[in-house]
Amino acid sequence: MNPSTRKTIVIVVLALVGALAGLWTSHVWRMSTPEAPTAAPAITFNDLEGKPVSLAQYHGKLLLVNFWATWCAPCLKEMPLLIQAQKQYGARGLQIIGPAMDEAKDVKALAAKLGVNYPVMADFASADAAMSTLGNKQGALPFSVLIDANGMIVKTVLGALHEDDLTALIQAHLPQ
Repeated sequence: MNPSTRKTIVIVVLALVGALAGLWTSHVWRMSTPEAPTAAPAITFNDLEGKPVSLAQYHGKLLLVNFWATWCAPCLKEMPLLIQAQKQYGARGLQIIGPAMDEAKDVKALAAKLGVNYPVMADFASADAAMSTLGNKQGALPFSVLIDANGMIVKTVLGALHEDDLTALIQAHLPQ
């Protein structure tokens, strides 16, 4: 076998191993259910007008906290799903909030362009600290936390939400 062919085979094998490792890692880390639901910590963000928004103020609702950024392609891909979910399930007890790891002017412009129908925030320091407190030690985006109507964390998702998964999560945890 000539050196060029050998090099090509090694590259292809390494690429396949890397792809399989990535798929396995995304499957393992993507969705996490706490061993037992844990109480959501007292976390407060400032909205785009500087008003405080706390997780506790949504007690009694199913709260989806979606951490994102304007520069994050997977975040932007899932936003239409979140907008649709808020529209479809908001009257039944779902509330989505979106702390952004970004500048307020960028968040305002993108939220207006996309027609975001849920509260968004742009406070990098508090969003970063909140992500870590809620279990995202890597700081990867998007990161979502589902908190039930009793204020208990029932699911965390590191990576983009997919329509089927999002629908199943919401329907399984909507307040009765």
